[in-house]
Amino acid sequence: MTFLASAPAKVILFGEHFVVENEPAIAAALDLRVEVSVNLLDEKRFEIRSGNLFSFVRLDDLLSNHYSVNQHFKPLYIILRKVIEKYGFEGGLKFIIKSPIPMGVGLGSSAAVFVAFSAGLLKAVAGEYDLEKVVKLASEGEILAHGRPSGIDPTISANGGVIVYRKSEGFIPLKAAIPLHLVIGVSGEVRSTATMVEKVLSLKKRFPEIFEPLYHAAGHLAIEAAKAIERGDLTSIGMLMNINHGLLSSLGVSTMNLERLVHAARDAGALGAKITGAGGGGAIISICPQNLLETVASAIKRSGGFPLISKVSDRGVSVIER
Repeated sequence: MTFLASAPAKVILFGEHFVVENEPAIAAALDLRVEVSVNLLDEKRFEIRSGNLFSFVRLDDLLSNHYSVNQHFKPLYIILRKVIEKYGFEGGLKFIIKSPIPMGVGLGSSAAVFVAFSAGLLKAVAGEYDLEKVVKLASEGEILAHGRPSGIDPTISANGGVIVYRKSEGFIPLKAAIPLHLVIGVSGEVRSTATMVEKVLSLKKRFPEIFEPLYHAAGHLAIEAAKAIERGDLTSIGMLMNINHGLLSSLGVSTMNLERLVHAARDAGALGAKITGAGGGGAIISICPQNLLETVASAIKRSGGFPLISKVSDRGVSVIER
């Protein structure tokens, strides 16, 4: 028997960096999806394959924690062990991971893998899965992979749609009145999310009287953006994206390559464009009328970026049997 699990990528539409200091952020799931197939094995062993990477661990070694695997797979085996111990599974499983989501650019690729992996694993071992368990397991994977993330990525990947998040209030679903079409531009620059977050917090600590108003402005901006999303006002969403990008640039997280992609998208007809994620590299997002998606994508490509055309998706994690 085979179980095919899939989970979406995500973007931060508004509020990155500012969310660290309890301002609201808005995240959305995309129609770019990770797929994880889970096959039952006769042998008591667990195999994981992702692209050219492959590893396996025998059941006894997994339970005794006496195994060594590629660092890329370590969080997955820890999730696996937790579930196997809880449900007393005595068989074996083979996982094959396929992902079209670029890694390390702020699109939630690792969270999507952890969410799909957890859902497929629970379905295979326990016969069912629920979103709360999936998010909890995937969040543990995120902590192992990235330290102390906010939890936005696994939550939006598991649930789909659009959410507003604030540290002190948690997650609130947001209903988009119309389809939201995006062109993503991947810059190709390598950056560390943790490094960029620390850089911004250091600046804020040094110049608090300057940064406090910026953070409050970003919070009000996210609230206005949520209203625009709910009423389907694409023009306002685009304008607010442009303002949000300016605020992020003032924090020192933009680069010449990111600026080039942002302005190429706007010049080609995007209603708005901004950094998504931590900045310092990674990617930009632009919101576009549907008839200009290809035009904007071509402009991003000519400016040195790798374009991805996508749209916000209400579909969260799912598992089907084959």
